[in-house]
Amino acid sequence: MDNTTLNFDGQSVIVTGGATGIGESCSHLFARQGASVTVMDFDEKGAERVAGDIRGKGGDAATSIVDLTDFEATRKAVEAVHSRVGRLDVLVHSAGGFPRYISLIDMPVGDWEGVMDANLKSMFYLLKAAAPLMIKAGYGRIVTLSSAAARSSNHSPHYTSAKTGVLGLTRQAARELGPNGITVNAVAPASVNTPRTMAMRTEAQTAKIEQTTPLRRMCEPEEIAWPILFLCSREGGYITGVTLDVNGGSTMV
Repeated sequence: MDNTTLNFDGQSVIVTGGATGIGESCSHLFARQGASVTVMDFDEKGAERVAGDIRGKGGDAATSIVDLTDFEATRKAVEAVHSRVGRLDVLVHSAGGFPRYISLIDMPVGDWEGVMDANLKSMFYLLKAAAPLMIKAGYGRIVTLSSAAARSSNHSPHYTSAKTGVLGLTRQAARELGPNGITVNAVAPASVNTPRTMAMRTEAQTAKIEQTTPLRRMCEPEEIAWPILFLCSREGGYITGVTLDVNGGSTMV
């Protein structure tokens, strides 16, 4: 375990989208802090790679391969984690879709539905599956991933709408679940240096983002993962219903 105060010894943590990017960083950090991590993703090969890396470093990790847009599959997957580990303390919902820009007029209906399903419907399904288990335990930490896109209108309308919906559902869940000892918060990153996002941009586009960000650089995945860990810790236990902007100052007004 790292020499920090964020101790997750004995806790059971699910990280969706854990096979890559921010989710992968979260999976590694939680394991380093003593948690039993379930890497939940539809990418079996990627999830096994991350879990194998964690186990190779002495950590505790397993995989759960699931389509989070299928409620019954999601419910069974979450319950299987609880049955295997005996508890569920933390849920980090990092899975989602990050599409290329399409205007409202040009957007196919299927594209709209796909992005809403991947980002917002999946969150609803996970809350429905995990909340009863946390309520029974009288404890839980939930962190969702929104986006700086929810703070502006500079992205595709389906992605902006989905990530704005994540913020609303986060606040509603925080209000409803708070009396049961469960906190629910969101983290809203801007551009993060992950293989997936970088593959969608030209060098010129990346340079423009860096030049217009007050810190003059892209964010690294661990710089999102560490704030998530704090919100999931006992030390962060009086924070709920909050959206933490981690964006290098890019959305300051």
